[in-house]
Amino acid sequence: MRLTEVAALGAAYLRSLLAFYVDGPPRPFSATFAVTNRCNLRCSYCNSPYLRQPELALDAISLLCARLRAMGVRRLGLAGGEPLLRDDFGHIVRLARSQGFWVSVNSNLNLFERRGQCLYEAHLVYTSLDGTPAAHAAARGDPNARRVVEAARRLVRAGVPVIAICVVTEHTLDQAEPLLDLAEECGFLVHFQPQCVDTELVRGNVARSVPHNRWREFWLEVLEAKRCGRPVASSHAYLESLTRWPDFSLSAVSDPQARCAAGRGYLYVDPQGIAYPCAYTKGKVQGVDLLAADWVEAWNRSTPCTRCVVGPMLEFNLLFQRPLRSGWDHFRTSLRPSFAGRSSSGAVVARE
Repeated sequence: MRLTEVAALGAAYLRSLLAFYVDGPPRPFSATFAVTNRCNLRCSYCNSPYLRQPELALDAISLLCARLRAMGVRRLGLAGGEPLLRDDFGHIVRLARSQGFWVSVNSNLNLFERRGQCLYEAHLVYTSLDGTPAAHAAARGDPNARRVVEAARRLVRAGVPVIAICVVTEHTLDQAEPLLDLAEECGFLVHFQPQCVDTELVRGNVARSVPHNRWREFWLEVLEAKRCGRPVASSHAYLESLTRWPDFSLSAVSDPQARCAAGRGYLYVDPQGIAYPCAYTKGKVQGVDLLAADWVEAWNRSTPCTRCVVGPMLEFNLLFQRPLRSGWDHFRTSLRPSFAGRSSSGAVVARE
């Protein structure tokens, strides 16, 4: 990433942080745009493929990007469903890059051979990997874990950073060690996040057969791995927060002593261009049509919760609640040699 891109992203974050602390008008620096709800997988905890919504055409996406840019957004996450199901997704990536966004893409990589060339243009690729092929198939209904790993290897060799997301369920409680071993071999990082419940985008519940202490033990294990220098993308503050969460059958709570940065520092946009403070609030609050209204003026500044363990939302909140520690943690992680790219033999490969 060029120095100018780093500077623009950092400046946008600092403006957003200042607005959050002085309780000024919302100034999100980051947005996630779900370009489609369609998906070629049926993960046990995801409801996206069952949400039937029209998708925006390229001209509407261009307008949406322009409006996000005018709001101060500089980081744009392109997600789904599975974005590679759109035959015009390469155009969307190039459009976002041309408008000056720092672009990440969430993809399960199953369509990498057919349509994955555009992922080489992303600044960062997130993929889905829940452990060994058997554990991955049990959680995601996907028999192609080896295909995902090979695609991740190729991206890393080309200098594109990759983070594999592992959703922590009863199927993955024993998968941290094999996942981190694989990440060290291939040169990517792993972000662990709890199974989310009670929102429109997810389905299922946390397994009642697993006692709370077992979930807590898992997060303590991952925190220790992070401290030992294993390739864990999740921040120390994030993992420490999870070790203290009182009940994993709840993903979010309303705490009058806490203040959430959703809507102020970041937001979520669905395939129709409707924006919400975060993905977790879709179906719980009134959205704002960004093609017809201004977020700052139309959003009522309310969220149904203030504390959560929804993976990306917790990390974003910590960037606003503990900016020095969380920001430095993420910066150090991004400098890891393994994140810069390794060959399968372990040799460091320079980024292009």
